[in-house]
Order: sequence, then structure tokens, then C-alpha cells
Amino acid sequence: MALQFRDVAVIITIVLVAVLLHYGNRQHYVKGKRLPPGPRPLFVIGNSHQFSPMYLPQQFAQWRLKYGDIIYATIFQKPVIILNTVESAEDLLDKKSSIYSDRPHTILYDQILGWVANMAFMEYGERWKKQRKWAQSAYNDKPTLRTYRPVQTREVYALLLNFLNTPDEFHMHIKRYVAALMMETTYGHSISAADDEYVRMADEAFAVTTEAGSPGASIIDIFPLLWYVPPWIPGASFMRRTIKARPLIEAATDIPYLNVKKSMINGTAKPSFVLSLLKDAVMTGKLTKEHEDDIKGLAVVLYGGKALHTSSVLLTFILSMTLFQYALQKAQEELDRVVGRHRLPDLEDRESLPYLDSLIKEVYRWNCPTPLAIPHRVMEDDEYRGYHIPKGSMVIPNIWYLFMMRDPSEFADPERFWPERFLEMSPNEAQQKNPINFIFGFGRRICPGRHFADENIWLAIACTASLFNIQKARDIHGQEITPDAAFSSGFVSHPKQFECEIKPRSEDAVKLLLGYIDSSL
Repeated sequence: MALQFRDVAVIITIVLVAVLLHYGNRQHYVKGKRLPPGPRPLFVIGNSHQFSPMYLPQQFAQWRLKYGDIIYATIFQKPVIILNTVESAEDLLDKKSSIYSDRPHTILYDQILGWVANMAFMEYGERWKKQRKWAQSAYNDKPTLRTYRPVQTREVYALLLNFLNTPDEFHMHIKRYVAALMMETTYGHSISAADDEYVRMADEAFAVTTEAGSPGASIIDIFPLLWYVPPWIPGASFMRRTIKARPLIEAATDIPYLNVKKSMINGTAKPSFVLSLLKDAVMTGKLTKEHEDDIKGLAVVLYGGKALHTSSVLLTFILSMTLFQYALQKAQEELDRVVGRHRLPDLEDRESLPYLDSLIKEVYRWNCPTPLAIPHRVMEDDEYRGYHIPKGSMVIPNIWYLFMMRDPSEFADPERFWPERFLEMSPNEAQQKNPINFIFGFGRRICPGRHFADENIWLAIACTASLFNIQKARDIHGQEITPDAAFSSGFVSHPKQFECEIKPRSEDAVKLLLGYIDSSL
């Protein structure tokens, strides 16, 4: 008797399910080697359908409850290792950094968008080591960091004055503060407003980059043949976006650099990171095209990385103080007692202000600015805890869960904003759990400008707390507006738009600030 259509459909369904189950059962073994556990993949696409761009850190944290600390998944046929504990991240990314310091190979970033000389996305090798050495000498060397103090002081005064004059525009003031620090030290370019041309170009370049997808995991990296799809074909909107993106990236990379080079020739260039590299290259006869590309690429990534990261932290501080005013009051009491009300705090006061330091640690913890960091890539087959880690795997540390907000074994009541948690720890435990050890990355890929960024964050927060109260805004009826503790998803996590009131603590605070500004003119 002929098979009915329904019967055929049932048979096909059974066969497909059997194939998928067979494929799923095989995922935990490669050539007889046991892989870490993980969610069952679908045929061909793997776990791609489960990698939500909106809530990946939360998704990975949920997977930990079911699969454990180390998770194996695939994006189509690309293996992915997800690390959900402090121990696993340190064991692999720090202790085995010699083989875990690569980045995923990416056609999109290198060949289409043009980030070939960008240290953040660059493959591990001699070119990366050269750029890393330059960045370390400029932003991690203590004597060099001290030379930035006049710029840091000037820009924090400008930030405070902007808070005084137009407090409702605090988002823009924070953006201008961070941009001014990085543009001055990187290019010797002074800015007066957040809509400065250099800042606009850099912001546009990084906006289109983050929209394009994660390095090594974009649709073009997974299916390289899509590179040859004509942009006019229906459905090829991703190619149209990337074609528009490259000129923005080239402008942000080339124009500030060429202006420094022109000023150097004219003898009018201000001291900067780019100028020092240019002078050295000219004197040693090394100013080749590749050398220039390296200088340009490193300069723009130093600006973009620090600007996005530092802005996120400072906005999180404003939000947390709006919601948890008791913490700001305790920090102000400590500042008044240690520093007094007749001067502003400076970096030399830091060790004498333990509560303020704990408050900043809690800001870092409460909203991790880079929840998943930039993925690493393992360069050799590895074994860990009896599991096989395949060569070429993308390795993602879930920093959001590992160290920051959600692991109750690391931080009691992790949802609560509570600076006192660090004061109640032993000195050794507080150091081990200090978020600054993790939010800037791991191993050889740790951010070379982390100390400069941390200084700028501390100085802005300490001076703001010393002079200003931060509280909830009120509506037209005088009722308080309580903002949500909500944060954007993506490579960098910022607080979602919110309102607050920033007001001077007293008339004496206003006079003190204006006195500092007058003396600096």
C-alpha cells in the first residue's frame, strides 16, 4: 500500500531527528578526545541560533548552571569555549597565555573594514608585539604617566565646571572629558566640545565596527563567500553597511595622524604619543608604509578603547550614586575628613581614602564595562581538566558573570550595590577580587592603558564626589524619578539613558572650584 503524505512526513521527521541527535551526541568528542559539555548543536548551524546578540553574558551564565564552568559550543563549524569561573579564565588565559593570546581570524575586520593594523583585533605575532611595546611605554610606564598629570588636572577641572554650568548634559560632559584626555595624549589635539571633528570621526568608526559583529564571528567570517555578494542584491544589507563603514574608519585613522605629521614638518606639533613615534621612526629611518600603518592603527584603537571603557564606568558611577545616595554620602564624609573642604583630592590621596576606593571597585563590579572582553583564540590543541580544547577555538571569558555581578560564590548578594563588601574582606581577598584585575582583559592581551584609564576614572569620581551631590531628578509635579538600573548590551555596556540632578554641595564648593580654575588659567 502506498505511503500517505502524512506517513512520509513522519518518516522524514524521524530521520532528521536521528541525524540531529547523532550529530549532537558526537559534539563532545573529536577524534576520540572528550570536549567540554555544552548545549546540543543543530546540524550545520551548530549553536548559532542560541548566540543572542542582546543577552549573551546572561545566556552563558544560564548555561553554566546546566553544563558547568567550561562550555563547548559551535558557531556553525567554528568551536567556541566559554569560561564561566575565575579559576578557568586565569588557568587558561593568564597561565597559558603563550598559546591563548591570539585573536580569531577575521575577514570582516581586516580585509573589509580595514582594521589590519589595529592591535586590539590583530593576530598574535611580531607586529602585535611591536605595537604592544609602544603602548606599554606610553600608557603603562610610571614616569610617563606622571607627565600626563597637567592634562589630567586641566580636563577634570573642565569636567567639574561643565557639571556646574549645565548639569543636565552630564552624558556629553563625560564624553568630552574622556575624549579630551585621549586626543591630547595621543595626537596632541586639544578639544573644547564633545562634537569635535576628530571625536566625531572616531565615534562613527567605532559605532559601525561594533554594529558589524564580533571578530571572527560575523556572518562574513563564517561564510567568506559572502564577501563576493554584490551589495545591490536584495538581502545583502550587511555588505552595503560594510562598504559605507570603511571610509569612516579610514578617515578616523588617517586624518588625525596626517595632521600630526604635517605639524611635525612645520615645527608646530604639540607633544604626543604619535609625535614621539614619528620622530623616532624618522631618526632611525624606519618610516615605511607598514610602520606608518602601525602608528595610525595603534593610535586610533588607544583612543577608541579608552573612550568607550572610561565613559561607561563614569556613567555607571553617576547612575549608582543617583540610586544609592548613602554610598556617596559616606564617600563625602571620608573626603571631608581626610582631604578637607579647602582643596580638591588628587591622586596622592588615593591610599588614604579606602571607602572611596571600595566605592570605585563596586562601580567596576556592578556594571562590567566589557562583559565578554574581546575573544581570544587558542593557537594549539590543549588539554584542561580532562577536556580537549581544539586548536583554533574562540575562547570567551564571561567577565560579567565571572567577577562582577552574578556569581554568589564570589560576591554575596551580587545584585546589591554595596561598597562595604570590599572593606569587610581580608586584604588578600580584596586584592584577589579587585575588579580592576579582570575588567581590562587577561594575559598578554590585557589592556596596556589600564593604569591611565584607572587614574582618570579615580580623579573624576573623587573630585565630583568632593564638590557635588547627585540625586534623583523630579518631574513637573515634584515627584522623584527613579531610574532603572538598566544597561545596554553589546561589546561595551553603558547605562541606558537616565536623568538625575547634579548640584554643588555648597557655595563654598563653587568658590573652591572657580578658584582652582582661575589659578590654572
